[in-house]
Amino acid sequence: MNNHVVALAVWLALVIGGYVLIDHFSAPEPVVRSKAGGSYEIVVPVARDGHYYLDGAVNGQAVTFLVDTGASYVSIGADVAARAGLPAGVAGFFTTANGSVEGRIVRSQTVAADMFEVSGITVAVMPSNSEFGLLGQNFLRYFAVSQSDGKLRLRAREP
Repeated sequence: MNNHVVALAVWLALVIGGYVLIDHFSAPEPVVRSKAGGSYEIVVPVARDGHYYLDGAVNGQAVTFLVDTGASYVSIGADVAARAGLPAGVAGFFTTANGSVEGRIVRSQTVAADMFEVSGITVAVMPSNSEFGLLGQNFLRYFAVSQSDGKLRLRAREP
């Protein structure tokens, strides 16, 4: 009986130790910020799920954005929009990966993604209550965007 308890304890220790090591070595790399030749750049490492995420804000309300080069607009859920104090906007229909949905279009908002901020852009408010937003082309067009080696680079375009 004691041998079984010892074997179980060793097995559990190996499993837990393996999990801790895998978790430690597979932790995501941090976002890197730099300035080269008068232009600011951020380098975003790919997350475990294969997407790129940036912490940001809509009108000062914190939101984590998934960078979505296929999205036309920056979009957020209704809960985030309410906390950000967005006005009602106008009704609109959006084609998403899950089909067509009705939402709202709110013009002239300020959106920040990491150290970059763009004012006066349109934000789509979706009926979902997702805490993640989508960082779409109406924001990304202000930056040179490239992807290689599991990293996404956003560089401020020079005026």
